Amino acid sequence: MSRRGRKAALPEGGHRRPDVLASGGLLVRHVAEDGVKKATYDFGLLPVPEMLQREFAEVFAATAGPDGTWKSIASSREAWLIVLYFSRFLAAQNPVPGSLSELSPKTWAAWRISRTPNSTGFRQLRKVAQLLREHPRVPEETRQLMTKRVGKEKVKETAYCEADFDRIKKLATQKFRAALHRIRDNQQHLQRWRDGELDEGSKDWLVGEALDSLGRTGEIPHYSGIDSRRRPIARYADALGGASAQHTWKRLFLTGEEACALIVLLIATYGWNASPVELMKVPDAAPDAGNDKQTIYRVELHKKRRTARMQYETRNLADWGANSPGRLIAQAIEATEPARQALESVGGATDRLIVWRVGRRRPDGFHPAELFDAGLRDNAWRNWREELGAGLNLNLRRLRKTVVIAHQRTPSQHTRDTHDAVYLLSDPRTHAEAAPIISAGISEAIDVASAAFQARVSRAETDAGQDTPTASCTDYRNSPFGEAGSPCRASFLMCTACSNAVITLRHLPRLAYIHAVLGELKAVLDPAAWDQDWRTPYLRLCGLRAAPDFTDTEWTDALNDVTDTEKAMIDQLLRKGYDA
Repeated sequence: MSRRGRKAALPEGGHRRPDVLASGGLLVRHVAEDGVKKATYDFGLLPVPEMLQREFAEVFAATAGPDGTWKSIASSREAWLIVLYFSRFLAAQNPVPGSLSELSPKTWAAWRISRTPNSTGFRQLRKVAQLLREHPRVPEETRQLMTKRVGKEKVKETAYCEADFDRIKKLATQKFRAALHRIRDNQQHLQRWRDGELDEGSKDWLVGEALDSLGRTGEIPHYSGIDSRRRPIARYADALGGASAQHTWKRLFLTGEEACALIVLLIATYGWNASPVELMKVPDAAPDAGNDKQTIYRVELHKKRRTARMQYETRNLADWGANSPGRLIAQAIEATEPARQALESVGGATDRLIVWRVGRRRPDGFHPAELFDAGLRDNAWRNWREELGAGLNLNLRRLRKTVVIAHQRTPSQHTRDTHDAVYLLSDPRTHAEAAPIISAGISEAIDVASAAFQARVSRAETDAGQDTPTASCTDYRNSPFGEAGSPCRASFLMCTACSNAVITLRHLPRLAYIHAVLGELKAVLDPAAWDQDWRTPYLRLCGLRAAPDFTDTEWTDALNDVTDTEKAMIDQLLRKGYDA
């Protein structure tokens, strides 16, 4: 059904979808999900025996067909290249496998070893295994090896520093705004022509007529020469200032490089993933009911790698003027609208936001520009590398990561766990920002422990007959933790908080042992239990450990010198065996 409720026209009788793989053939035809982009892969070019070529074509066609998982040409093109690499590997074996039934475990193991242990190598292994392991002719032992887990290299890229991020965004802004102003000026000239404001036959009128043709057909008025080449009519070319792209179709349409700049700018502004930006449809626009000077754009983001029910997200962005959240969306629509109008005029209507004019008209007419494929992306990025300068490469994942980490500081198109583990914890910016906070926390803990630490520290020996398991007590019957004149009933762990206690080198092995044991308990105990029973004495010992009274060497030697008798005493203390 159409949006207006009418039934769509059915194909003529006898119509059937063209075969992905013709019977007995070696050509696989893949049609992308949008029904426009197509690719053909000739498996007869693979350097392996014909039977193996045919088997490769069969498994490839199953995945490229209407029930397969490949929805874009980029997916099938990548798989084709990997199959080509794999076939070249097989062609170098002795003997060369004649079919999948001869793909031995030894051959698969050799292929696995031959791959570079990085993300590219792992991806090649996974892709070939996914294609072949369900084929009935693959030997069972080889199939088991194919199911063996392949490592996944962790992404090591980090966010850009602010200076590099600003350079990238500035360059994208310059490229896109120049294109926007160019298209806007020519749109205004075209509108004046259509409103009859220009004198017929004048230079400005000829420019307007040329723009009208460009807006309807994608080209200025032209004729076909003797050699069948299409040439602009001279009077229009003269009025426009030349017949080059700069003087003709660039007046109303973005170039591929400018479309790249717009994508970069959208990612740098909103922190969205690159794929949803490239696939984005023209947002719906509605006036704000409470403010007639404000427009609300409803942006739909489609993230294909998610499960079906989680693939779509929406954002509402308001445009009320310069620097408002929705202003870039409004500018993107304005810069690309002439291209969509031209496409609709020639029967190639599209609702995609990012569209641009291809450099040359195709033999079969002016078609919707494809989304970024490898060739266009490489060509566009080559200029970016040169303009950004040495040492700075454009990486869309790093660009998005910078926005999420440094600007938004909240999850965007991912979960909180992913935000913390993938974005924050691995980023040097987070480490640098956390260092002073961690340091301040440690200092505060030490200050608190030091303030509560009341025992005196002495390098002189005291009477061993006054020893407790943790210190030497100078007044057992006048404890600050009990009634005057009564024996002290506080835990011996409280000795470090008692003004009657004296700690000497003789006590250090036992204290070092308590400090080590409590440190181990902290790692395994429930936080609530740790806080209730052990946190305070542990912090007092940390304060003593950080104080200058004993050196690090003395603490280390003391822990090594603790006797079994002392360990047994401390273990009984920690089990509360001395509590009254």
